[in-house]
Amino acid sequence: MRAAALLVLLGACSFDFGFDGTRYRCGADGRCPPGQVCVAGVCEASPDASGDGGGDPDGGMTIACGDLTLLQDTFDTAGTGPYWNSFADSGATIAESGGQLVIDLNSNADAYAGYMSTYFYDLHGGAIETSVAEVLGSNTILEVRNHLGNVAQLVHQEGEIQAVTYNAPGAGTHASRAWLAAEQYWRIREDAGDLVWEVSTDRASWSELHREPLPWDVSHVRGVVAGGGAAVSPSRARFDDVNPGAPASPYCPLAQLQDDFATAPLGPRWEPYSEAGCTISETGGDLALTYTSGTGNVFCGMTSLHVWDLATGDGIVVDSMGLPTIPSFVTYVQLAVPGTGGLTRVETTLDDTSFEFRLYVNDTITDSRSMTLDRTMHRYWRMRGESQTAIFETSPDRAAWTERWRIDAPFALTPVEVNIGAGHYDTITVPLTVTLPGINAD
Repeated sequence: MRAAALLVLLGACSFDFGFDGTRYRCGADGRCPPGQVCVAGVCEASPDASGDGGGDPDGGMTIACGDLTLLQDTFDTAGTGPYWNSFADSGATIAESGGQLVIDLNSNADAYAGYMSTYFYDLHGGAIETSVAEVLGSNTILEVRNHLGNVAQLVHQEGEIQAVTYNAPGAGTHASRAWLAAEQYWRIREDAGDLVWEVSTDRASWSELHREPLPWDVSHVRGVVAGGGAAVSPSRARFDDVNPGAPASPYCPLAQLQDDFATAPLGPRWEPYSEAGCTISETGGDLALTYTSGTGNVFCGMTSLHVWDLATGDGIVVDSMGLPTIPSFVTYVQLAVPGTGGLTRVETTLDDTSFEFRLYVNDTITDSRSMTLDRTMHRYWRMRGESQTAIFETSPDRAAWTERWRIDAPFALTPVEVNIGAGHYDTITVPLTVTLPGINAD
Protein backbone atom coordinates (compact mmCIF):
# COMPACT_ATOMS: atom_id res chain seq x y z
CA MET A 1 0.00 0.00 0.00
CA ARG A 2 1.09 3.57 -0.65
CA ALA A 3 2.16 5.40 2.50
CA ALA A 4 -0.88 7.05 4.05
CA ALA A 5 1.19 10.14 4.89
CA LEU A 6 0.69 11.51 1.38
CA LEU A 7 -1.86 14.09 2.52
CA VAL A 8 -2.03 17.66 1.31
CA LEU A 9 0.10 20.13 3.26
CA LEU A 10 -1.44 23.52 4.00
CA GLY A 11 0.08 26.81 5.22
CA ALA A 12 1.59 27.23 8.67
CA CYS A 13 1.14 29.47 11.65
CA SER A 14 1.63 29.49 15.38
CA PHE A 15 1.20 31.19 18.67
CA ASP A 16 2.97 31.74 22.01
CA PHE A 17 1.76 30.86 25.51
CA GLY A 18 3.17 33.94 27.24
CA PHE A 19 6.12 36.22 27.45
CA ASP A 20 8.37 33.52 28.93
CA GLY A 21 6.46 30.50 27.65
CA THR A 22 4.76 29.81 30.97
CA ARG A 23 2.95 32.89 32.32
CA TYR A 24 0.63 35.64 31.15
CA ARG A 25 1.27 39.36 31.58
CA CYS A 26 -1.38 41.13 33.64
CA GLY A 27 -3.94 43.05 31.63
CA ALA A 28 -5.27 46.52 32.26
CA ASP A 29 -6.37 47.02 35.87
CA GLY A 30 -4.60 43.79 36.81
CA ARG A 31 -6.80 41.51 34.73
CA CYS A 32 -5.71 37.85 34.53
CA PRO A 33 -7.23 34.60 33.28
CA PRO A 34 -9.69 32.88 35.62
CA GLY A 35 -8.02 31.32 38.65
CA GLN A 36 -5.04 33.71 38.57
CA VAL A 37 -4.11 37.01 40.18
CA CYS A 38 -1.72 39.78 39.16
CA VAL A 39 1.59 39.75 41.06
CA ALA A 40 4.25 42.29 40.02
CA GLY A 41 2.81 42.54 36.52
CA VAL A 42 2.59 38.77 35.97
CA CYS A 43 -0.43 36.47 36.31
CA GLU A 44 0.17 33.85 39.00
CA ALA A 45 -2.06 31.04 40.26
CA SER A 46 -4.41 32.33 42.95
CA PRO A 47 -4.13 30.71 46.41
CA ASP A 48 -7.07 28.39 45.77
CA ALA A 49 -6.46 27.72 42.07
CA SER A 50 -5.33 24.17 42.71
CA GLY A 51 -8.55 23.32 44.52
CA ASP A 52 -6.72 22.39 47.73
CA GLY A 53 -6.06 25.91 49.02
CA GLY A 54 -2.36 25.65 48.34
CA GLY A 55 -2.13 27.19 44.89
CA ASP A 56 0.68 26.39 42.48
CA PRO A 57 3.86 25.65 44.49
CA ASP A 58 6.03 27.00 41.69
CA GLY A 59 4.03 30.18 41.26
CA GLY A 60 3.50 29.47 37.53
CA MET A 61 0.34 29.36 35.48
CA THR A 62 -1.23 26.01 34.81
CA ILE A 63 -4.27 26.97 32.78
CA ALA A 64 -4.30 25.30 29.37
CA CYS A 65 -5.82 26.94 26.33
CA GLY A 66 -6.09 26.54 22.60
CA ASP A 67 -5.74 22.77 22.55
CA LEU A 68 -6.91 20.38 19.83
CA THR A 69 -10.15 19.44 21.61
CA LEU A 70 -11.48 22.79 20.35
CA LEU A 71 -11.66 21.26 16.87
CA GLN A 72 -15.22 19.90 16.92
CA ASP A 73 -17.73 18.88 14.27
CA THR A 74 -20.87 16.73 14.34
CA PHE A 75 -21.12 16.77 10.52
CA ASP A 76 -24.81 17.63 10.92
CA THR A 77 -24.50 20.68 8.65
CA ALA A 78 -23.25 20.01 5.14
CA GLY A 79 -20.05 21.74 4.06
CA THR A 80 -16.59 22.12 5.50
CA GLY A 81 -17.55 25.18 7.55
CA PRO A 82 -14.96 27.51 9.05
CA TYR A 83 -12.65 24.94 10.63
CA TRP A 84 -11.86 22.45 7.85
CA ASN A 85 -10.35 22.36 4.40
CA SER A 86 -11.26 19.38 2.24
CA PHE A 87 -9.12 17.55 -0.29
CA ALA A 88 -9.88 14.74 -2.73
CA ASP A 89 -7.77 13.11 -5.43
CA SER A 90 -9.32 11.93 -8.67
CA GLY A 91 -11.03 8.63 -7.90
CA ALA A 92 -12.14 9.66 -4.41
CA THR A 93 -15.03 11.83 -3.23
CA ILE A 94 -15.88 13.38 0.12
CA ALA A 95 -19.13 14.86 1.42
CA GLU A 96 -21.17 15.31 4.59
CA SER A 97 -24.33 13.25 4.48
CA GLY A 98 -26.78 12.06 7.15
CA GLY A 99 -24.73 13.61 9.96
CA GLN A 100 -21.54 11.85 8.88
CA LEU A 101 -18.44 12.61 6.85
CA VAL A 102 -18.43 10.13 3.96
CA ILE A 103 -15.43 9.20 1.80
CA ASP A 104 -16.00 7.05 -1.28
CA LEU A 105 -13.12 5.38 -3.11
CA ASN A 106 -13.54 4.02 -6.62
CA SER A 107 -12.06 0.72 -7.73
CA ASN A 108 -8.69 0.89 -9.50
CA ALA A 109 -8.06 4.26 -7.83
CA ASP A 110 -4.98 5.15 -5.83
CA ALA A 111 -6.42 8.24 -4.24
CA TYR A 112 -6.97 10.01 -0.92
CA ALA A 113 -9.66 12.33 0.42
CA GLY A 114 -10.29 13.94 3.76
CA TYR A 115 -10.68 16.97 5.99
CA MET A 116 -7.69 18.83 7.43
CA SER A 117 -8.24 21.54 10.02
CA THR A 118 -7.88 25.08 8.71
CA TYR A 119 -6.16 26.28 11.88
CA PHE A 120 -3.40 25.02 14.13
CA TYR A 121 -4.00 23.97 17.74
CA ASP A 122 -1.85 22.84 20.66
CA LEU A 123 -1.89 19.10 21.36
CA HIS A 124 -0.53 19.50 24.91
CA GLY A 125 -3.36 18.39 27.17
CA GLY A 126 -5.55 17.91 24.13
CA ALA A 127 -6.78 15.21 21.77
CA ILE A 128 -8.46 14.47 18.50
CA GLU A 129 -11.18 11.85 18.72
CA THR A 130 -13.62 10.52 16.14
CA SER A 131 -16.16 7.77 15.66
CA VAL A 132 -15.49 5.52 12.65
CA ALA A 133 -18.77 3.98 11.53
CA GLU A 134 -17.31 2.30 8.42
CA VAL A 135 -13.79 1.73 7.09
CA LEU A 136 -12.42 1.73 3.56
CA GLY A 137 -11.01 -1.38 1.97
CA SER A 138 -7.62 0.36 2.03
CA ASN A 139 -6.59 3.05 4.57
CA THR A 140 -8.89 4.85 7.02
CA ILE A 141 -6.99 7.52 8.94
CA LEU A 142 -7.13 9.73 12.03
CA GLU A 143 -4.10 12.03 11.97
CA VAL A 144 -2.23 14.75 13.84
CA ARG A 145 0.24 16.78 11.75
CA ASN A 146 2.49 19.58 13.02
CA HIS A 147 3.80 22.70 11.26
CA LEU A 148 6.98 20.85 10.22
CA GLY A 149 5.10 18.03 8.50
CA ASN A 150 5.69 15.47 11.26
CA VAL A 151 2.76 13.07 11.34
CA ALA A 152 1.10 10.67 13.79
CA GLN A 153 -1.69 8.43 12.51
CA LEU A 154 -4.17 5.89 13.82
CA VAL A 155 -4.84 3.78 10.73
CA HIS A 156 -7.09 0.91 9.77
CA GLN A 157 -5.43 -1.09 7.00
CA GLU A 158 -6.24 -4.60 5.77
CA GLY A 159 -8.06 -5.63 8.93
CA GLU A 160 -5.48 -4.18 11.34
CA ILE A 161 -5.43 -1.07 13.52
CA GLN A 162 -2.01 0.59 13.57
CA ALA A 163 -0.14 3.37 15.39
CA VAL A 164 2.14 5.04 12.87
CA THR A 165 4.45 8.06 12.57
CA TYR A 166 5.94 9.63 9.45
CA ASN A 167 8.53 12.23 8.46
CA ALA A 168 10.65 12.12 11.61
CA PRO A 169 13.52 10.07 13.08
CA GLY A 170 12.26 6.70 14.28
CA ALA A 171 9.19 6.92 12.07
CA GLY A 172 7.32 3.73 11.25
CA THR A 173 4.59 1.40 12.46
CA HIS A 174 4.94 1.25 16.25
CA ALA A 175 2.02 -1.04 17.07
CA SER A 176 -0.39 -3.19 15.08
CA ARG A 177 -3.10 -5.70 15.94
CA ALA A 178 -6.36 -7.07 14.57
CA TRP A 179 -9.06 -4.43 14.41
CA LEU A 180 -12.40 -5.06 16.11
CA ALA A 181 -15.35 -3.43 14.38
CA ALA A 182 -16.86 -2.60 17.78
CA GLU A 183 -13.86 -0.36 18.49
CA GLN A 184 -15.39 2.50 16.52
CA TYR A 185 -13.98 5.30 18.69
CA TRP A 186 -10.42 6.37 17.86
CA ARG A 187 -8.28 8.92 19.68
CA ILE A 188 -4.78 10.44 19.52
CA ARG A 189 -3.85 12.55 22.52
CA GLU A 190 -1.02 13.97 24.58
CA ASP A 191 -0.62 12.78 28.15
CA ALA A 192 2.13 13.97 30.51
CA GLY A 193 4.69 14.28 27.74
CA ASP A 194 3.62 11.14 25.86
CA LEU A 195 1.85 10.69 22.56
CA VAL A 196 -0.95 8.13 22.97
CA TRP A 197 -2.96 6.14 20.40
CA GLU A 198 -6.24 4.61 21.73
CA VAL A 199 -9.46 2.89 20.66
CA SER A 200 -12.73 2.29 22.50
CA THR A 201 -16.09 0.57 22.12
CA ASP A 202 -18.01 3.10 24.22
CA ARG A 203 -15.89 6.29 24.74
CA ALA A 204 -15.80 5.43 28.45
CA SER A 205 -13.08 2.78 28.59
CA TRP A 206 -10.11 3.19 26.26
CA SER A 207 -7.66 0.54 25.07
CA GLU A 208 -4.13 1.85 24.60
CA LEU A 209 -2.62 0.73 21.32
CA HIS A 210 0.69 2.55 21.73
CA ARG A 211 2.38 5.20 23.88
CA GLU A 212 5.75 6.90 23.44
CA PRO A 213 7.48 10.14 24.51
CA LEU A 214 6.50 13.02 22.24
CA PRO A 215 8.63 12.47 19.14
CA TRP A 216 8.37 16.06 17.91
CA ASP A 217 6.89 19.48 18.72
CA VAL A 218 3.11 19.29 19.16
CA SER A 219 2.48 22.96 19.98
CA HIS A 220 1.18 23.69 16.48
CA VAL A 221 -0.80 20.81 15.00
CA ARG A 222 -3.66 20.22 12.62
CA GLY A 223 -6.21 17.44 12.92
CA VAL A 224 -7.07 15.23 9.95
CA VAL A 225 -9.74 12.63 9.18
CA ALA A 226 -9.08 10.93 5.86
CA GLY A 227 -8.91 7.78 3.83
CA GLY A 228 -7.63 6.32 0.61
CA GLY A 229 -5.03 4.14 -1.04
CA ALA A 230 -5.05 1.60 -3.84
CA ALA A 231 -8.62 0.30 -4.05
CA VAL A 232 -9.34 -3.24 -5.24
CA SER A 233 -13.08 -2.52 -5.25
CA PRO A 234 -15.25 0.49 -4.41
CA SER A 235 -15.46 1.14 -0.68
CA ARG A 236 -16.61 3.76 1.79
CA ALA A 237 -15.46 5.30 5.07
CA ARG A 238 -17.85 7.09 7.43
CA PHE A 239 -16.76 9.36 10.28
CA ASP A 240 -19.36 10.39 12.85
CA ASP A 241 -18.37 13.38 15.03
CA VAL A 242 -14.95 14.83 15.85
CA ASN A 243 -14.26 15.66 19.50
CA PRO A 244 -17.91 15.45 20.59
CA GLY A 245 -18.88 17.19 23.81
CA ALA A 246 -17.77 20.38 25.48
CA PRO A 247 -14.25 21.64 24.78
CA ALA A 248 -11.70 20.83 27.46
CA SER A 249 -10.04 24.24 27.29
CA PRO A 250 -10.81 27.81 26.24
CA TYR A 251 -9.32 29.63 23.30
CA CYS A 252 -6.18 31.50 24.29
CA PRO A 253 -6.51 35.23 25.03
CA LEU A 254 -5.46 37.31 22.03
CA ALA A 255 -2.90 39.12 24.18
CA GLN A 256 -0.83 35.93 24.05
CA LEU A 257 -0.23 36.27 20.33
CA GLN A 258 3.21 37.85 20.63
CA ASP A 259 5.82 38.43 17.96
CA ASP A 260 8.75 40.86 17.97
CA PHE A 261 9.74 39.86 14.40
CA ALA A 262 13.28 39.18 15.57
CA THR A 263 13.60 35.78 13.92
CA ALA A 264 12.59 34.76 10.40
CA PRO A 265 10.54 33.12 8.96
CA LEU A 266 7.03 34.37 9.66
CA GLY A 267 5.88 30.78 10.07
CA PRO A 268 4.72 29.11 12.16
CA ARG A 269 3.00 32.15 13.69
CA TRP A 270 1.66 33.60 10.46
CA GLU A 271 0.70 32.78 6.91
CA PRO A 272 1.83 35.65 4.64
CA TYR A 273 0.03 36.75 1.50
CA SER A 274 1.16 39.12 -1.23
CA GLU A 275 0.28 40.47 -4.65
CA ALA A 276 2.74 41.27 -7.44
CA GLY A 277 4.60 44.44 -6.54
CA CYS A 278 4.74 43.81 -2.79
CA THR A 279 6.88 41.58 -0.56
CA ILE A 280 6.58 40.82 3.14
CA SER A 281 9.42 39.74 5.45
CA GLU A 282 10.94 40.00 8.91
CA THR A 283 13.82 42.46 8.79
CA GLY A 284 15.83 43.72 11.75
CA GLY A 285 13.08 43.17 14.29
CA ASP A 286 10.38 44.68 12.07
CA LEU A 287 7.67 43.31 9.88
CA ALA A 288 8.56 44.93 6.55
CA LEU A 289 6.11 45.35 3.66
CA THR A 290 7.99 46.65 0.61
CA TYR A 291 6.21 48.03 -2.46
CA THR A 292 7.90 48.12 -5.86
CA SER A 293 4.80 48.67 -7.99
CA GLY A 294 3.21 52.08 -7.51
CA THR A 295 0.07 51.78 -9.60
CA GLY A 296 -3.29 50.10 -9.11
CA ASN A 297 -4.27 47.83 -6.23
CA VAL A 298 -1.28 46.19 -4.55
CA PHE A 299 -1.67 44.63 -1.10
CA CYS A 300 0.23 42.22 1.12
CA GLY A 301 0.06 41.11 4.72
CA MET A 302 -0.34 38.08 6.95
CA THR A 303 -3.00 36.03 8.71
CA SER A 304 -2.79 34.11 11.97
CA LEU A 305 -3.83 30.50 11.67
CA HIS A 306 -4.38 29.91 15.33
CA VAL A 307 -7.67 31.46 16.40
CA TRP A 308 -8.04 33.54 19.54
CA ASP A 309 -10.29 34.83 22.28
CA LEU A 310 -11.01 38.56 21.81
CA ALA A 311 -13.89 38.63 24.30
CA THR A 312 -11.62 38.78 27.37
CA GLY A 313 -8.26 40.34 28.19
CA ASP A 314 -6.09 42.94 26.53
CA GLY A 315 -6.59 41.97 22.91
CA ILE A 316 -4.04 43.09 20.34
CA VAL A 317 -1.58 46.01 20.48
CA VAL A 318 0.44 47.41 17.56
CA ASP A 319 2.89 50.30 17.25
CA SER A 320 1.87 52.54 14.33
CA MET A 321 5.01 54.70 14.19
CA GLY A 322 6.29 53.04 11.00
CA LEU A 323 2.99 53.28 9.10
CA PRO A 324 2.78 55.87 6.29
CA THR A 325 0.22 58.67 6.04
CA ILE A 326 0.14 59.18 2.28
CA PRO A 327 -2.74 59.46 -0.20
CA SER A 328 -4.16 56.23 -1.60
CA PHE A 329 -2.41 54.04 0.98
CA VAL A 330 -4.17 52.06 3.71
CA THR A 331 -2.92 49.96 6.64
CA TYR A 332 -5.24 47.72 8.62
CA VAL A 333 -5.49 45.41 11.63
CA GLN A 334 -8.52 43.12 11.36
CA LEU A 335 -9.99 40.62 13.81
CA ALA A 336 -12.28 38.41 11.77
CA VAL A 337 -14.84 35.69 12.37
CA PRO A 338 -13.41 32.37 11.14
CA GLY A 339 -14.82 31.08 7.89
CA THR A 340 -15.96 34.47 6.60
CA GLY A 341 -12.86 35.14 4.51
CA GLY A 342 -12.21 38.18 6.71
CA LEU A 343 -15.48 39.78 5.60
CA THR A 344 -17.11 39.87 9.06
CA ARG A 345 -14.75 41.67 11.39
CA VAL A 346 -13.73 44.57 13.59
CA GLU A 347 -10.95 46.69 12.18
CA THR A 348 -8.60 49.58 12.86
CA THR A 349 -7.53 51.33 9.65
CA LEU A 350 -5.18 54.16 8.68
CA ASP A 351 -6.07 55.61 5.26
CA ASP A 352 -3.78 58.57 4.46
CA THR A 353 -4.20 60.59 7.70
CA SER A 354 -7.71 59.30 8.42
CA PHE A 355 -7.71 57.04 11.44
CA GLU A 356 -10.82 54.84 11.54
CA PHE A 357 -12.47 52.15 13.64
CA ARG A 358 -14.92 49.96 11.77
CA LEU A 359 -17.43 47.15 12.20
CA TYR A 360 -18.04 44.98 9.13
CA VAL A 361 -20.69 42.35 8.46
CA ASN A 362 -20.25 40.45 5.18
CA ASP A 363 -17.79 43.13 4.02
CA THR A 364 -20.29 45.94 4.60
CA ILE A 365 -19.46 48.68 7.10
CA THR A 366 -22.36 48.74 9.54
CA ASP A 367 -20.84 51.34 11.87
CA SER A 368 -17.59 53.30 12.23
CA ARG A 369 -15.80 56.18 13.89
CA SER A 370 -12.99 58.30 12.46
CA MET A 371 -10.49 60.96 13.49
CA THR A 372 -7.31 62.54 12.15
CA LEU A 373 -4.23 60.64 13.23
CA ASP A 374 -2.12 62.26 15.94
CA ARG A 375 1.30 60.59 15.67
CA THR A 376 1.99 61.06 19.38
CA MET A 377 -1.35 60.45 21.07
CA HIS A 378 -2.37 57.64 18.71
CA ARG A 379 0.98 55.85 18.41
CA TYR A 380 -0.20 52.57 19.95
CA TRP A 381 -3.46 50.95 18.86
CA ARG A 382 -5.36 48.40 20.91
CA MET A 383 -8.46 46.38 20.10
CA ARG A 384 -9.92 44.31 22.90
CA GLY A 385 -13.27 42.91 23.92
CA GLU A 386 -15.59 42.59 26.87
CA SER A 387 -18.03 39.80 26.10
CA GLN A 388 -19.88 41.02 22.97
CA THR A 389 -18.42 44.55 23.05
CA ALA A 390 -15.46 45.55 20.87
CA ILE A 391 -13.34 48.36 22.36
CA PHE A 392 -10.87 50.52 20.43
CA GLU A 393 -8.16 52.41 22.35
CA THR A 394 -4.98 54.43 21.75
CA SER A 395 -1.97 55.32 23.84
CA PRO A 396 1.19 57.43 23.50
CA ASP A 397 3.26 55.04 25.64
CA ARG A 398 1.35 51.73 26.20
CA ALA A 399 0.84 52.78 29.83
CA ALA A 400 -2.16 55.12 29.71
CA TRP A 401 -4.95 54.12 27.33
CA THR A 402 -7.77 56.32 26.02
CA GLU A 403 -10.94 54.71 24.80
CA ARG A 404 -11.90 56.00 21.35
CA TRP A 405 -14.93 53.86 20.54
CA ARG A 406 -16.88 50.85 21.71
CA ILE A 407 -19.62 48.93 19.97
CA ASP A 408 -21.63 45.77 20.54
CA ALA A 409 -20.82 43.35 17.73
CA PRO A 410 -23.63 41.31 16.13
CA PHE A 411 -21.31 38.30 16.12
CA ALA A 412 -19.21 36.40 18.65
CA LEU A 413 -15.79 37.84 19.50
CA THR A 414 -14.43 34.37 20.24
CA PRO A 415 -12.79 32.90 18.31
CA VAL A 416 -11.22 35.34 15.85
CA GLU A 417 -8.37 35.23 13.37
CA VAL A 418 -5.92 38.13 12.97
CA ASN A 419 -5.24 39.79 9.64
CA ILE A 420 -2.62 42.54 9.34
CA GLY A 421 -1.72 44.17 6.06
CA ALA A 422 -1.35 47.25 3.92
CA GLY A 423 -1.46 48.40 0.34
CA HIS A 424 -2.31 51.11 -2.17
CA TYR A 425 -5.44 51.47 -4.27
CA ASP A 426 -4.11 54.18 -6.61
CA THR A 427 -0.75 55.62 -7.66
CA ILE A 428 1.99 56.11 -5.06
CA THR A 429 5.72 56.80 -5.22
CA VAL A 430 7.85 53.66 -4.90
CA PRO A 431 9.87 52.03 -3.55
CA LEU A 432 8.07 52.28 -0.22
CA THR A 433 8.63 50.16 2.89
CA VAL A 434 6.11 49.95 5.71
CA THR A 435 7.44 48.71 9.06
CA LEU A 436 5.69 47.25 12.09
CA PRO A 437 7.96 46.58 15.09
CA GLY A 438 5.89 43.94 16.83
CA ILE A 439 2.55 42.45 17.82
CA ASN A 440 1.84 42.64 21.56
CA ALA A 441 5.59 43.17 21.92
CA ASP A 442 7.54 45.55 24.16
